[in-house]
This record gives sequence, structure tokens and C-alpha cells, in this order.
Amino acid sequence: MADENIEPYIIATPSTNNPNYYPEKMIWIEKYFGLDFTERLIIACDKSLLLGDVLIDDKMSGHGQEQFNGRKFHFGSNDYPHWNSVMKRLNELIQSR
Repeated sequence: MADENIEPYIIATPSTNNPNYYPEKMIWIEKYFGLDFTERLIIACDKSLLLGDVLIDDKMSGHGQEQFNGRKFHFGSNDYPHWNSVMKRLNELIQSR
């Protein structure tokens, strides 16, 4: 996912019911993306506070997604049912620049 044209971050909404949320999320990121990628984790209750071109999220409301100022990809929807569909659209956007 990371190349010279894409600077991905993982934005997670904290769980108030799980005090181990942050370390568990870090372990998950390291397992699937590698240790260096753990530096790209942002914990935020309101995702509209973040700046970016694209927000990929499995929920489109509830944590500021509605006010995010970039494009929104609803992961798991008919348009973006899996990562291949997300990456295809991201590559199209990069090619159109």
C-alpha cells in the first residue's frame, strides 16, 4: 500500500471499554504491516480533525467521518467490498493527477 504516491496512516477510534486497546492495535499493525508502520497509528475520537485526501472506513458516520474533507471510501460496501477494489480506485486517482 505504501509507495511514493501514497502516504497511508491508520486512524482508529479508541475503545472506552478496553484499556488495552492501544497496545492491542499496535500488535495488530505490527503483525500485518510491520514494525515501522506502527508509527503511522493515530488514535482519534473525531476523524474530521484529520487532513488527508482519502478516508477508508467501514463506517461512514459516528466519529466525524461525515465531516472529513477528503474523499470517503466505505470499506465493505458494494463499491469497495475488499482491498483490491480500494487499491484499484486509489491507483486510478493517482494516475489521473
